[in-house]
Amino acid sequence: MSQDKIGADQWVSSYDKRKSAPTGIYADIERIRNKIPLWGWFALLFAASAILPLVTSNAFVIRIGANIALMAVLGTGLNLVVGYAGLLDLGFIAFYGIGAYIYAYLSSEFTGLHLDTGITLVVITVITALFGLLLGLPSLRLVGDYLAIVTLGFGQMFVNLATSLTRVNLPGQEDPVNLTGGPNGIPNLDPLNFFGFKTSTVTDYYYVLLAVLAVVLVVVYHLNRSRLGRAWRALREDELAAEVMGMPTRHLKLQAFAIGSAIAGLSGGLFASFQGAVFPANFDIALLITLYAIIVLGGLGSLPGVLLGAVIMMAVPDILRNAQLAGVLFYVGAIITLFATLKPRRLTLPLLALLGVFGLAITFVVASTTPDISATLVPVGSPVGVWLPIPADATLVGNIAFFAALFMALFVSRIKDRTWRFIALIPTLYLLAFVWETRLSQEPSVTRLLFVGILLVVLMIYRPNGLLGQKRVEVV
Repeated sequence: MSQDKIGADQWVSSYDKRKSAPTGIYADIERIRNKIPLWGWFALLFAASAILPLVTSNAFVIRIGANIALMAVLGTGLNLVVGYAGLLDLGFIAFYGIGAYIYAYLSSEFTGLHLDTGITLVVITVITALFGLLLGLPSLRLVGDYLAIVTLGFGQMFVNLATSLTRVNLPGQEDPVNLTGGPNGIPNLDPLNFFGFKTSTVTDYYYVLLAVLAVVLVVVYHLNRSRLGRAWRALREDELAAEVMGMPTRHLKLQAFAIGSAIAGLSGGLFASFQGAVFPANFDIALLITLYAIIVLGGLGSLPGVLLGAVIMMAVPDILRNAQLAGVLFYVGAIITLFATLKPRRLTLPLLALLGVFGLAITFVVASTTPDISATLVPVGSPVGVWLPIPADATLVGNIAFFAALFMALFVSRIKDRTWRFIALIPTLYLLAFVWETRLSQEPSVTRLLFVGILLVVLMIYRPNGLLGQKRVEVV
């Protein structure tokens, strides 16, 4: 039983702890999350995921679910290297690609080999683990930015080799040999075949990827709670201190590289079979950015964070392809964000009511003064209805409104007085809605990039540890 220190003010001494504790909606989420253990959340999640094909027969929706599971497996491997061991590996996608090409060599018409895919995946896991060791050896003395540069070079080298190794002179061969298929890749790969079970539909792949994700999560969860996991975290926090305490830091780095690479290779083999072909463009820098966005968004070192990040980064961009669903997502997300950030929260409904009055007033003024601008050109089914007047040619006006909305958002963030901030929010939100209806909803490819960028910027400002990551508190 702890005793109060004589001469110490307990309220003052606990100030730092209370300050670092989550508040508001984050505190509510934290309380709900702590009531159920982590394995319980995983069980509920996988039980809900397993019934997805029973709820819908839409192949597009099921494919999105399969992609989420695949990227969650890959993100778990990267989270082990970056989140647990603290090794900034920018060449991680190369192991993903190596696993995919090994699958193409061992189970396709490209080489004439058709090994059982279970054996192929085991071989892939072992070989990519060895590649991870080979990359780790020259990187043992590198940390931080220097490690990132070396591993990034490895990743780009893999893509260049996969693109160019189409005419290679091998010993004993008179004619040049095509090793990778070049930009055209390697098509017609064998489907997965486990103990007589052959995957032939998207639903089959969905369940296989879900099962692999469950196994990988269980393995990584127990690794993190083992002596090895604690040693990785010590290495991440302070490599020099860990080495002084007698930890074999070099071996720890190699183990992290090997295990993370093995998971990446396994997911690469599954991806190759799922897609039915491999191409060098599948492993470019865009995938690396997406993967890091997943683990940063969810929270470094957090397994639930990887799952949440994969859902957001894989599902939301596909949802944005559908104009109607994208509109619902935009307005619902805006209201949730407003409720989470506005203080006090009871002002949310009055703000939305005033915003509606402001919009109707703008519509009345525009309709009275400019008859050629129609208030009914908003897409059918839009939540804004006739509340938002849109001109027939809104491209130029939408572009101007976009920059005005950015300026207003920055202006509102700098206002200290709550009353004036509340007032300034009304035209700011109106401009955001106008920009969405006139420009963003019309260009989903640009909107997806803006969504990812804005999400990460806002997250780094308000919650740099990620949505589900633990806040780091240093004690001096």
